Amino acid sequence: MTNLKIIAASISDCLSPIKYLSSIFAVASLITRLKKYIPSLFTLCNLACGSLAIFWGDLGSGSVLLILAMLCDAFDGATARAFDAQSELGKELDSLCDLVSFGVAPAYLYYQLAPSPAGLYLISPIVLILASALRLAKFNISAPASYFTGMPTPATALFIVGVLIAETYDSTLIGGLLQFPLIYIGIPVILAFMMLSPLRMFSLKGLTRGLGENKVQFLLILFFCSVIVLDFRLAIPATIIFYIILSILQTISFHR
Repeated sequence: MTNLKIIAASISDCLSPIKYLSSIFAVASLITRLKKYIPSLFTLCNLACGSLAIFWGDLGSGSVLLILAMLCDAFDGATARAFDAQSELGKELDSLCDLVSFGVAPAYLYYQLAPSPAGLYLISPIVLILASALRLAKFNISAPASYFTGMPTPATALFIVGVLIAETYDSTLIGGLLQFPLIYIGIPVILAFMMLSPLRMFSLKGLTRGLGENKVQFLLILFFCSVIVLDFRLAIPATIIFYIILSILQTISFHR
């Protein structure tokens, strides 16, 4: 009996490395399977941030949450490409979440800056939401490209965030301008037009390729850094306006 125990122990010792390797392979397999869900996790975090911005309804915290939503939106695309986890489900989920975080949430917060609660001032936030929905639908059926056709919804939301930040830190600066109905209504209408326009707008996704292939992208970043030093309250809206101007100039140059 003692000999049998010794033999059994020896066999067990021999099998231990195999069991160890089997466990490693099992964990590696699990990680491989889970990797494809990481982009969707970031997408849902994007949705959570946009939803919280609406539920809380505060301009300051709402601005922070929308910026976090934009970071999650950037990470979901980056991880999908890195892990080769792009899918139709992820694409549709991303657009649905973007509509909430970059369409409904900014429009809701912007409405809080309306000159009065009159129903007339509901029109411009609704226009912003409708244009965002159309923009995202157009994006879903478009062929992949290195540029955007029309202003992307995160850029539109970022402009609104810039307005909210300026209002939070100096209400006389933006609040005074938005008391004019033409300006209050005009901003979302212009943003809606830019989203649905055929204008080619460059992307920041290829920054890793270096300065030579991303001159306008680095010029935009340099402009943002310069303005944020001069007046951080106006840095975001000014940068989005500069982004539009650069895209127009680049489009003109492209068609020559």
